[in-house]
Amino acid sequence: MTMLPDRQGLPPDPRQQQARSSGADHAEVGVAVGTHRDALKQLFPVPPSREPRGKRAVTAGAAALLAVAAMLWWWDPAYRSERYSTRVGERVQAELPDGSTLVLDTGSAVAVQWHLRTRRVTLVSGRAQFIVAPATWRPFLVTAGPAQVRVVGTRFDVWRETPDTSSVSVYEGRVAVWRKGQAPERGVSLRAGQQARLPAQGAPAVQALESRLQDAWKEGRLVFQDTPLVEAVAAIQRYRGTPIRIVDPRIGTLRLSGVFDSSNTDTLLALLPGILPVKVLSLPGGGVALRSR
Repeated sequence: MTMLPDRQGLPPDPRQQQARSSGADHAEVGVAVGTHRDALKQLFPVPPSREPRGKRAVTAGAAALLAVAAMLWWWDPAYRSERYSTRVGERVQAELPDGSTLVLDTGSAVAVQWHLRTRRVTLVSGRAQFIVAPATWRPFLVTAGPAQVRVVGTRFDVWRETPDTSSVSVYEGRVAVWRKGQAPERGVSLRAGQQARLPAQGAPAVQALESRLQDAWKEGRLVFQDTPLVEAVAAIQRYRGTPIRIVDPRIGTLRLSGVFDSSNTDTLLALLPGILPVKVLSLPGGGVALRSR
């Protein structure tokens, strides 16, 4: 029989001492964790569980939808189009869906397009007045031949005098006018009581707008002030279905002044010989010829 040595009086076994120390340490850590559990949770929160696959799909779909919406907003596509026109001698007033008002002069036509972030009008022919409902984030843009017009809320006229010449008259507020194809910064800013004319070439010519000319055409008045006869005849022609011809080019430079009723151009033409040295001759089919007296 083998006798194990007696450990009494010997130095303690290091392995047993380490085991007892480790047990005591674990006990102390357990007490500390229990005491400060809430504080530890705040310092070291549990990471969130992974989202369900369906929720991630919804989030991805929302992001894609947002990207498409942003692209459409930048592209600014039209979602609605309308067209208004008048016959010779006719005037029409229309209320637009955004609360703006459109008044068309005789023999005029406009195309209106509603875009996501802009309202756009093309004056195809004639003249129109716009009373624009304010919308800061959605400007009102008008194209008329060489003229580009931008407003937020105001009242103004746009007139296509010829295919290559347009004029803009402002009655309330302010508008920006520039030439199509150029930067807006190269245009002019018009305030109430001003008018800009854009010829086929050159910069916009700004001038004061006479108060008696404001709304004259809407009230059925033709107003001429030292106007060359050739220009006056072109204005009168817009209210007649039958032609007016100047057969003697020399009288085209004569100047006409006066206020006339646009609904009765026959009376206006009959008055011309008493104002200018011209003769008015009737032509077959209802036309009229002007020649020197």
